[in-house]
Amino acid sequence: MPKERLGRTRRNLTRAVLLVVFACFSATLVQAAQFSVDAVKAAYLFRFAQYIEWPEPASPDVPFVIAVSGADDVAVQLERLLPGMTINGRRAIVRRVTRTQGLEGVHILFVGASAFSRTRALRALAIEKPILVVTESEDGIDGGAVINFIEVDRNLRFEISLIAADRSRLKVNSALLSVAARVERRPQGAINCFDGYPHRQRPNGCLIRMASAGFGRGA
Repeated sequence: MPKERLGRTRRNLTRAVLLVVFACFSATLVQAAQFSVDAVKAAYLFRFAQYIEWPEPASPDVPFVIAVSGADDVAVQLERLLPGMTINGRRAIVRRVTRTQGLEGVHILFVGASAFSRTRALRALAIEKPILVVTESEDGIDGGAVINFIEVDRNLRFEISLIAADRSRLKVNSALLSVAARVERRPQGAINCFDGYPHRQRPNGCLIRMASAGFGRGA
């Protein structure tokens, strides 16, 4: 088999395995420890789109854009994962953004931890639009994210803010809420609980679920 074809076959197999692993968010990565955490996050970003409803359906000719800021390794994994894939019937593409002008037509914005503090303007504009903002910072939810990745006992988990989702006019499917580590609910349902971060309490509504994905540290 030609080297180029073999490489393409391996990429397709890797992509297929990742998507099978994340067909259900309660799946663990014990069987897939060889995947890097960046590949895992890329797979999650793709899967998140299946459980979010945007306010206005776009034309099938308009691509579904997952933008990445400050997380080049995740962007690389998305570039490997998305070719030939569709989301809601539209071609899925990845875009690297550093300025607010790059948010035009974006559906999901992922902000890497290293870029969180310097993307204040980018995030401020994104939360005013129907954009699913995903972060990986301890201050992610406080900083306007709808979904924020957290690590608990070597497990990759995520928390969701329904308050942020409402602000961005996004509807989150209950199936996604049911597997989140924590859900920040609307004020009328607020209670106190531990949110997964050691030594921190948040006076927000929450729903703890043991639906986590362990991840390897490999490349």
